[in-house]
Amino acid sequence: MRSSRPQLRLSRSAQRPRGNPWIETVARVLLGLIFVHALVGKLMNFPAVTATIAAKGLPLAPVLLSLAIALLAVGSALLISGWQRRLGAVLLLIFLVPTSLIFHGQLGDTAERIQLLKNLAIMAGLLLVANQPGERPPRLRR
Repeated sequence: MRSSRPQLRLSRSAQRPRGNPWIETVARVLLGLIFVHALVGKLMNFPAVTATIAAKGLPLAPVLLSLAIALLAVGSALLISGWQRRLGAVLLLIFLVPTSLIFHGQLGDTAERIQLLKNLAIMAGLLLVANQPGERPPRLRR
């Protein structure tokens, strides 16, 4: 005789296999290192970076640089630590997309084209992190 209680089963997202957590951690750290390096460079050379931003014709260069530093600091800390890693990846994408278009958009220049392609590869990695399932407990469905 069947029970009158409905059967509960795990949702499809909870059934999805997770990757090796050590590999995910190493990948996040390696991905985040480029942003930590960029952050240190911007902090150590604030006047020169401000001048580079202003030379592109962007207004309020010190404010834009301060915003970029905040995105880099918070985004890379979240990404590397793994806590709110998806938010960290999104913050770094918010920094990287306009930066790539503004500063590496000259496709006729081979060096700039290579930098743009590298940034696109980094964006792909950030999108993979942002698309990972969250750290929620498995949901039950009826």
